[in-house]
Amino acid sequence: MKLKLVPLRIPTGWTITLNDFTESLPKKFTHDNYEHRWEFKEDILQLSSKYKKQIIDLGWYPEFNVDGQYKLMLVDTSEESGEGSFYWNVIEEYCSRSTEDVRMKIEEFLQL
Repeated sequence: MKLKLVPLRIPTGWTITLNDFTESLPKKFTHDNYEHRWEFKEDILQLSSKYKKQIIDLGWYPEFNVDGQYKLMLVDTSEESGEGSFYWNVIEEYCSRSTEDVRMKIEEFLQL
């Protein structure tokens, strides 16, 4: 069964780099045999704003682990390193096992 993506209201100026944020029901992920276990990975969602020089990053930590939880970060990317890449300066971090709470927090981050 293919899961639906969690609906997000993404304002203009944000780009979806990765979106595997599905309605996978973490409250049912109580054992390793859960059919959607593979949805709970480190790289779930990433949104970026070149204008704001920010990234919103979502993953499940520890990956594929029933004791894990979502970890959502709002990251400032305005400071570049010497190699042409950037440093991840975490502005805010949020952890939860609730898909709905994480969805609401993502939308809050998008409006900051």
